[in-house]
Amino acid sequence: MTGSSEKVKGKMLKLIKNDFLASARVIPLFYIIEIAALAIFMIGDRTDNTKMTVIGVAISLLVAFLLIFVTFFFVVSDYFKSLFGQQGYLSFTLPVSSRQLLGSKLIVYGLWMILSFTNFIVVLDFLSKYIEKDLVGEETIDAASSILTLFAGFPSKAQIVIYAVYVIITFFAIVLSFVVQIYFSIAASHMRAFQKTSVIWAVLIFVGTFIVYLAAISLLEKYFGIYLMLADDKSFNFVFGNPTGNGVELSLMPHIFMLIQDVVYFFLTANIMHKKVNIR
Repeated sequence: MTGSSEKVKGKMLKLIKNDFLASARVIPLFYIIEIAALAIFMIGDRTDNTKMTVIGVAISLLVAFLLIFVTFFFVVSDYFKSLFGQQGYLSFTLPVSSRQLLGSKLIVYGLWMILSFTNFIVVLDFLSKYIEKDLVGEETIDAASSILTLFAGFPSKAQIVIYAVYVIITFFAIVLSFVVQIYFSIAASHMRAFQKTSVIWAVLIFVGTFIVYLAAISLLEKYFGIYLMLADDKSFNFVFGNPTGNGVELSLMPHIFMLIQDVVYFFLTANIMHKKVNIR
């Protein structure tokens, strides 16, 4: 049993290594551009060259933002090319399970997605200090924070931070959920019954899963609501059922559902890849 387990781990590590090397041909180029843009910003800031500094800020933020979508594109394109394109036959003849093939893709590109998103947050935080100090001014930032606390329903700045973290987690959870749904749709569209018009079926299946996703979240929130309440007294707590309305309501049910859905679609996709998919 121990020997078999070690072989499985060894094969999985090789898959992850190969997927990482394949993805590393393109994605790191954007990080090199990011580093160069930050270098321009720092040189401009130290030499009091406003033009160079502004260019560095603009390029850094643009590249950090685009990197998220570039990574997302490769998450989908590499999955399709390596499993259902010209490389598909070779991939499915490897002495590994469909779960390992799928798991390797999710691990490698999940890490790239986390890295790209973390990069965006770090760059934004790093540059925001400059923007706050030299371009906008600390007084303006304080005024904006006061406006948020007064008119956006946030009694304290700490709750603004909590809300910002909630939005970040929600965004990443949605992106991951979309990726899992796309993986499932592509795999299902390559079953023999759908293969002749696989692109059309992939779109139809994705739309169907997305409608189910929206309907399920709506029903769950209606009957089994779970909320993080940012109360008017500056505290926060969890509420099950109908929220009290005394504060800002952050629904957690979509996140719980997306987590469960991702696990279910993983096993469904792996099962289709193992038993149903038809490689041309």
